[in-house]
Amino acid sequence: MASSATPDDAGLVLAHPNDDEQVRTWTHTHPSWGPSYPLDVYLARERELLTVPLARDGGIRQWILTTPSPASASATGGTSSESSSSNNIRPVLSSCETLRKRALVRSPGQPTVRDVHAHGVASVFTYPEFRRKGYAARMLDQLGKKLADDEARQPGDAAFSVLFSDIGKKFYAALDWAPFESSHLTLPAAVSGDASASARGDVTPITDDNLELLVALDEKLLRERMAADDDANPTTKTRVAILPDMDHMRWHFAREAFMSTHHLGRAPTVHGAVYTSPSNGSRVWAIWVRVHSGGTMNPAKNVVYIQRSVVENSSISDAELSQAWRAILEVARVEAREWMCSRVDMWNPDERTKRLIVQMEDLKAQYVVREEDSITSLRWFGDGSVQRVEWVANERYEWC
Repeated sequence: MASSATPDDAGLVLAHPNDDEQVRTWTHTHPSWGPSYPLDVYLARERELLTVPLARDGGIRQWILTTPSPASASATGGTSSESSSSNNIRPVLSSCETLRKRALVRSPGQPTVRDVHAHGVASVFTYPEFRRKGYAARMLDQLGKKLADDEARQPGDAAFSVLFSDIGKKFYAALDWAPFESSHLTLPAAVSGDASASARGDVTPITDDNLELLVALDEKLLRERMAADDDANPTTKTRVAILPDMDHMRWHFAREAFMSTHHLGRAPTVHGAVYTSPSNGSRVWAIWVRVHSGGTMNPAKNVVYIQRSVVENSSISDAELSQAWRAILEVARVEAREWMCSRVDMWNPDERTKRLIVQMEDLKAQYVVREEDSITSLRWFGDGSVQRVEWVANERYEWC
């Protein structure tokens, strides 16, 4: 669909798509983001993901850059079910989604941690005929201003925004989403005959039976970490974190279950593994998902992603922490093999975890610094510069 509007046209608006426009956009994104599915299955997945807790009740909002139309959804209203005639079809010049996420902020020198909301920007897409014309930049500029206005009007409503760039660091940085650490450890899937730690008494699977307890404990530990300070060397940065809550986990598990059921005919019931110290009962755990981007035709693209890694007791010895990570990662690698995934990736491990895992040469872990894909990026709407922001718990559960 042609459009005579230029990116700097004052008449362009940021709007919510109506039903027809949303389906049209999903249809356009299918070749890029759902090629392992038939189109009808891809559309069914997108609709199903609107029903999970993180997305429903206004948690997700779709946005388009377009021209005003009397028959269109308004820039502030919801999705319209009104059918558009051929004369009233608006151009979708660029599109994206935002997901509202529970988050924490702690200002330097303040003893308390504030509960706020952050907004994850996802699914930024421009129809091929409108690319390289500046429409995506115009849309994101207007979206950023909208979120900034929301935060100014009601502090804590949009404290910051995150996104995950697959086009390098420069484009989004120019729009004030600054790139942060984007690295991961990658380990190959277990090969047939590799020993599994799943039968060891100090490692148990994470299932629906114990998941919520661990997620609640993680939130408690994260709040304590955010509030803690070194009296001799207090932080001068604002700390921010997105909460790794059950809504996030369920959203990822819903994606995982849909993909696994379609490609393999079954849905996972194991969501990670937890190591329990025989000496004092403290725990180390990892929560993961299987992402079958390559389906059964290209399993090299299928990955087990560790969504969240937690060490309950930071004073655990290096020797025992190594034992814990070995046991957990052995389970993850076997899971990767059994679910047709080629590798296990752990995003942004802390320096100690990275050092200990890399030292275990038989695990064949490699440390990768990403420069082009999944670049974790943050835009700060509070006082001061984003350069004075410390992003705590920057792990894959935040991805959207």
